[in-house]
Amino acid sequence: MERNEILEKVKAAICETLGNDDLTITEETTLKDLGADSFDQLEIMVALEEAFDISLENAAGGDMASVETVGQTVDIVAAEL
Repeated sequence: MERNEILEKVKAAICETLGNDDLTITEETTLKDLGADSFDQLEIMVALEEAFDISLENAAGGDMASVETVGQTVDIVAAEL
């Protein structure tokens, strides 16, 4: 899967989880910019696991809360595919 495809699916999962239809999300957008707190980040992780049929339990050194940007999220998903 190409990076652009991953990015689009990550954006869709984030928007659905946060109830946000912000089409201006870029790889530099931070999850905080989108209003995500630590609970939201956990929900996003679960949504990504379902969307990509992967496990992110050990991704980012086991600390998904350290992920700050959409681009970092794409990197983590890509590494697990």
